[in-house]
Amino acid sequence: MRRIKLLPWTAILAVLFFLIACKKEDFHQRHWAFPLESQGSLKLEPSPATCGTCHPRQYGSWKATLHSRALGPGFLWQLPKLGKHSSENCFNCHASNPEVKQYWYERLGWEKAEASTWKTGIAEEGVQCFSCHFRKGEVYGPPRREGESHILQNQNISHGGFHSRKEFEESEFCKSCHQSPETGRKINGKKLMDVYGQWKTSKFAAQKVQCQNCHMPDRKHEWKGISDPEMVRRGINASLDFLPREEGGEFIAALKNEGVGHSFPTYSVPKVYLEMNANYKNGKSQRLKTATIGWMLDLELQNEIYDTRLSPGETSFLKVSLSKEELEKIQSIQFIVRVDPKEYYKRMFEDNWKARTTFTEEAKPWILPQLQKALQEANSAEYELLRLEWKR
Repeated sequence: MRRIKLLPWTAILAVLFFLIACKKEDFHQRHWAFPLESQGSLKLEPSPATCGTCHPRQYGSWKATLHSRALGPGFLWQLPKLGKHSSENCFNCHASNPEVKQYWYERLGWEKAEASTWKTGIAEEGVQCFSCHFRKGEVYGPPRREGESHILQNQNISHGGFHSRKEFEESEFCKSCHQSPETGRKINGKKLMDVYGQWKTSKFAAQKVQCQNCHMPDRKHEWKGISDPEMVRRGINASLDFLPREEGGEFIAALKNEGVGHSFPTYSVPKVYLEMNANYKNGKSQRLKTATIGWMLDLELQNEIYDTRLSPGETSFLKVSLSKEELEKIQSIQFIVRVDPKEYYKRMFEDNWKARTTFTEEAKPWILPQLQKALQEANSAEYELLRLEWKR
């Protein structure tokens, strides 16, 4: 009788691991295959408010997020300049559902809306429930947690259950919109968006701390980031120390990327400003030293000016040495950290506002009101993160 040679256990396990990994990757690729397909026939009204009937906690959190405002003036004013073809990639993340895209294409006069276009007024709500949880009329979401009786706070409306996928709790789920593709533009060898890549090489990935653990704690739909002072404070560690010397002393201010799972700040848009100031006994003040943490690019996103971002665990220092005579005049030293979440946008919006007379007359009614509002929002975004003080 012919014997059948069995594969070694190591080979079998390797094959199983390969199949599981491929299946996981296939889900992410299918779920975020841009441009997304039409939802088709829906069993309920495609509106976050409808979802909020049964999911009020998630809906309440979502309404206050930047995700819900992904179609704000800072995005909309640029569309006539970009044109339909270039806008396609922007819409993939800012409003991924094709029905929403069709609505805006119609408003811009780029194409006539099809019969399937949503008519419920939700097309201005950016990244919404349907962006992540619906595909072809079916609902997807993370598995029910152990000990959780039901995800619904109300059960008046049913969408026939949902497809349970653990991939919703993996960093790869966020990758499609927060990571530039390999073929994307690089500046000085760096991707414009590399948050997933930064996380992947950090200790947080090794410890299986996912994006959702920090940005969606307890499954809250908040996605807080650089624009939220409390969130930023949890990720950094700041200190101000004085080291006496024989001929005076040295002040050392430090800001460490303690708990951010990627570079701080991540993208080229935000900047973090460090200041060490002296307040003198005579009532005068003087700025002793400054530094900027961030990735500074030119307006055309072609050239890098500097890159001082902090990798996870890295620290930025301000050091000032003073003589005995100088110290005698000082009443206090302050270490101030300010955050500008929209620094690049501010420069870019201002540059375009100065050139507003060059826009076509046909585009001005659309561009100018949106651009003016976007500039106002960008100018009001900066905030003081912390202030430490040494007193005599």
